[in-house]
Amino acid sequence: MDFGIFIPCHRLDDSVSEKETVANALEVARLADEAGFSIAWFPEHHLVQYIACPSPMMLAIAAAARTKRIRVGTAILVIPYYNPLRLAGEIGLADILCDGRLEIGLGRGAFTYEFDRFGVNEQIAAQRLRDSMEIIDGLLKHDDFEYSGKAMSLPPTTAVPKPIQRPHPPIWVAGRSPDTTRWSIERGYNQLATPWREPFERVESAYQQFRRTVDEVRPAKQPKFAISRMTYVGAGEDDALRAMRDVQIHHRVFTRLFTNTATVERGYTRPEPVDDEYSCEKLLGNLVAGSPATCIEKLRMYERLGVDHYIVYAGFLADHAATMRSITRFAEHVMPHFTEKSLTAQAAENI
Repeated sequence: MDFGIFIPCHRLDDSVSEKETVANALEVARLADEAGFSIAWFPEHHLVQYIACPSPMMLAIAAAARTKRIRVGTAILVIPYYNPLRLAGEIGLADILCDGRLEIGLGRGAFTYEFDRFGVNEQIAAQRLRDSMEIIDGLLKHDDFEYSGKAMSLPPTTAVPKPIQRPHPPIWVAGRSPDTTRWSIERGYNQLATPWREPFERVESAYQQFRRTVDEVRPAKQPKFAISRMTYVGAGEDDALRAMRDVQIHHRVFTRLFTNTATVERGYTRPEPVDDEYSCEKLLGNLVAGSPATCIEKLRMYERLGVDHYIVYAGFLADHAATMRSITRFAEHVMPHFTEKSLTAQAAENI
């Protein structure tokens, strides 16, 4: 199991400017590069300050220019919002600008608040995801690609430029339904799961769905399974419990936007309480949060389950300096317990 980091660009009020939000995101990316994380992931959301990043590829390119080793990814490109012909060429250019370090996470989107304003519903989004990926995948792999579908037909067409990574950068699909899981595995894509703030049983359920589908489909290449979770390594358990107050705020904002029940003014979402929200104590138990020793113990469950890529969802704290301290603790006191084991296993395989 290796480790990525999700950099969400949260902005809950105007105490932090747009410029500072971007600068903080890039500072996290630089720290993650130095600390040994494998991938820095950036989000896409629109029309809300809550996640103030409408273009994850632009931010990934900026991060790649400021780092040496870490790969950079989109988590996720909301495919229904794009023209697939344009996006195929932009993926190629982004991979070149990232020197072949690009990862593509994609999906159909989540916020009903956004869907309503883009004129999209769940059914339209699901169909656009599949149709667009037929075209994007074909354009990245082939010159003079032709396509004939229900919604769109394409005469011989070549996407320019092609990415450095052939046939294309690694692709990860975010989805919760069995249909999306099967579709992504049949196409040879990796799986990206985000069980939000739910208990570990939800992680187990997502992985079991993935594993069953892989066994049924039997893809030529084994896909990877990634989990993104809000993660906080505190100085101790009390410190971690206090951090869960910020997680509560995010749960309220996210749930309101997801269900389109949010009150949004100037792009800011009121963190109004929601039904059945978790207590701070319950959140501390659900998430990988606590002292370094507690986080190690919790991560062992993900490792034993079979998770390939654990994504540290960072940057949800109101205090950016506290975010940086948590990431540093994770890198210094948690990661070595897993990376050293991986290196030992790799060395044994090479004997």
